[in-house]
Amino acid sequence: MKKSAFILSLLFAFFLMGCNRNSPGEPTDETSARVLTTNPWKVDKITDLNGNVINPSALPESSKALFGINIQFSDDKTVRAIDPVARTVINGGTWNFLDNQKVLDIDIKDLKGQFPINTLERSRMVLLNKVIFNGLNFEVYLVLVPAL
Repeated sequence: MKKSAFILSLLFAFFLMGCNRNSPGEPTDETSARVLTTNPWKVDKITDLNGNVINPSALPESSKALFGINIQFSDDKTVRAIDPVARTVINGGTWNFLDNQKVLDIDIKDLKGQFPINTLERSRMVLLNKVIFNGLNFEVYLVLVPAL
């Protein structure tokens, strides 16, 4: 009897060790915010919805300007556009997550709006953006990488 109780408790222990305690689920506000605020970001490229890179010269001036700034998100929900050469703040504003962290609301001069998040990882952030060019609306992806 003692032997079977020992075997059952041993099997139960193996069962508990096999359970995944850190099951992946919806990202928490803390983890998404940590990824967002760890380092400044810069626009690496702008693509169409199929992933084809759009030549910056074909973009409107407001979109071209995004290539010349670093974007620093802070824990206190402030965001700054920084000149990467002079390392001075060009302008600033606020940011926040919306819709259960599926949308990034940014309020600064060069990058203002609500951007659905396609990808938010430590090495890459992809935001959906609407660009108006010659009176036509286009949806594009802003692909940002860490500005280290």
